[in-house]
Amino acid sequence: MSIAPASEERGQTPRLLVVEDDPLVRSVCVRLLKLRHYQVDQADNGLQALENLEQATYDIVLTDLSMPALNGLGLLRRIKERFPDTDVIMITAFGSIDTAKQALKLGAFDYLTKPLELDDLARVVQTCLEMRELRRLRRERETLSEMVALMELSRTISARLDVEAQAGEFMAQLCRRFNPSGVALSLIDPDDRRLTLLARHGLPDNSRPSRSVALPSPELLEGQILAAHAELVERYQGEHQRLQVLRMQDRPVGVLQIAWDRDVPPLSDSDAQLFEVFVASMAVALENGRLYSKLKQQNLRTITALAAAIDARDPYTKGHSEQVTRYAVRLAQRMGMDEPWIERLRYGALLHDVGKIGVPDVILRKPSRLTDAEFEIMKQHPIIGARIVGSVLGEVCEAILHHHEHWDGSGYPDRLAGEAIPLESRVIAVADAFDAMTSDRAYRRGMSPEEAIAILLHGRNQQWQADLVDIFVDIIRQEGAELLASKDRAAQEAGIDRGCPSKRDRNPSAGAGMADDRTAL
Repeated sequence: MSIAPASEERGQTPRLLVVEDDPLVRSVCVRLLKLRHYQVDQADNGLQALENLEQATYDIVLTDLSMPALNGLGLLRRIKERFPDTDVIMITAFGSIDTAKQALKLGAFDYLTKPLELDDLARVVQTCLEMRELRRLRRERETLSEMVALMELSRTISARLDVEAQAGEFMAQLCRRFNPSGVALSLIDPDDRRLTLLARHGLPDNSRPSRSVALPSPELLEGQILAAHAELVERYQGEHQRLQVLRMQDRPVGVLQIAWDRDVPPLSDSDAQLFEVFVASMAVALENGRLYSKLKQQNLRTITALAAAIDARDPYTKGHSEQVTRYAVRLAQRMGMDEPWIERLRYGALLHDVGKIGVPDVILRKPSRLTDAEFEIMKQHPIIGARIVGSVLGEVCEAILHHHEHWDGSGYPDRLAGEAIPLESRVIAVADAFDAMTSDRAYRRGMSPEEAIAILLHGRNQQWQADLVDIFVDIIRQEGAELLASKDRAAQEAGIDRGCPSKRDRNPSAGAGMADDRTAL
């Protein structure tokens, strides 16, 4: 049983082009092929054949080897360059067999010798159509496999729910699979009615000071969106490009611009289909990521305001959370941590004391040493904070819960030790301790940076991880003036009683070893 040709499978009659300068041979070939129910066109030289190929899509071209104007080998080369999906069967005189073999090396499917055997002609054409169908089926399987792989990749990328990270991953995948010379991706914020350039590779920008432009109307019309994208990214001067508005449920979410150089052929039908599937999944993922980021930012602003309110309950701790965040982020940068990890750390440091909302003012603002019972209440604030933050920023609640654990296991709430303590918590602990020691409190004056450094060094491998202390001390000694310049001490200066002795003056044993500060250590 023979395999139906691909064009028949699609409900189309296979289309063939016979190129032969001998009218008798050409006529015989055309008549035989039409009897086989193929659609057949004819040309008497290679140049005319190229004109036919520009006007229609052919499954097979049968061409004589020796022709005026453009011979068979020249036509074969042009077809392989400009119409790679079209197969070529050469027709040659017996004495030109070596040239026919050369044609096979250049990509011809097969060759026939004159005088033609009509059965051979029918057999070679049928075999070529069957091979085309097998190739089509194989491409479809490969395309389906690629679609499945791309969908899995899309789901993996979507799970990150970080728009900029998603954009980078999608851009990298586009470049790997479709080999463009340039890609640009912009995203719509429908609330602010702005189009923001998320990522660009190989395409020139317009040297704008901003990476976003306003959209003129709330209807988000496609023409306005494309015009706004053009303000951010210049049109690529390549032979061909796609400028596509990304949509989710018929609603525009962004613009993808992808371009290829002149010497790269356009996407095949299967690649175009794969591209559309990939772009559709990219639109869904980016829109979901944008909505998640917006919700996350709203929740973060709410919790940050809560953290600021906690700091504001005691004028001596105003700005503490922001300063701890500055120290912790700088320490993480010196440690060589990647940006996603630093972002989690930033949230954890900013919100590390949010649980103090559950600590009564009488304890939080007490101007003298806490009793054991009061200290037990104070020790609940990491637990309370982790519960508050866990509902919206689950990835940072562990950092908050354990930022008072000690390297030697003497901390709270779970008495974790060493590397059992989350790394984020260990980093926050060092930053938290330094800011607490160098800040004024109602019950003592702030220490000098060198005094605080001495206590940190004394607590290496006891209260804090030794190498983190060493890196942090190096940062303070090199960059301390810059980091301390942003420290908000106005409220502390206004509220401190200059006649009040320091805590160390009131209790000489305090601070002799590890730092002793009930609100931050």
